[in-house]
Amino acid sequence: MNLEKALPDFNDGEKIKVVSVNCGRNLSRRLCDLGLFEGTEIEILKNDNFGPIIIKILNSKIALGRGEAEKIYGEKI
Repeated sequence: MNLEKALPDFNDGEKIKVVSVNCGRNLSRRLCDLGLFEGTEIEILKNDNFGPIIIKILNSKIALGRGEAEKIYGEKI
């Protein structure tokens, strides 16, 4: 059973492991520079179903636009 979902489909407080990032080279490079790539464990801090999604990577908080977040897939851990 595949439990992979896009970031906007997760709720506040859920911890996930990134399983894929489906985007172009520029966005992929930007996300990688932020520490977000396959295998990264993150926490959804704020997802109001509109506006940016705020995530926590290690000790950093990062805001991602919904369009960016829709290209990142993860599994709940």
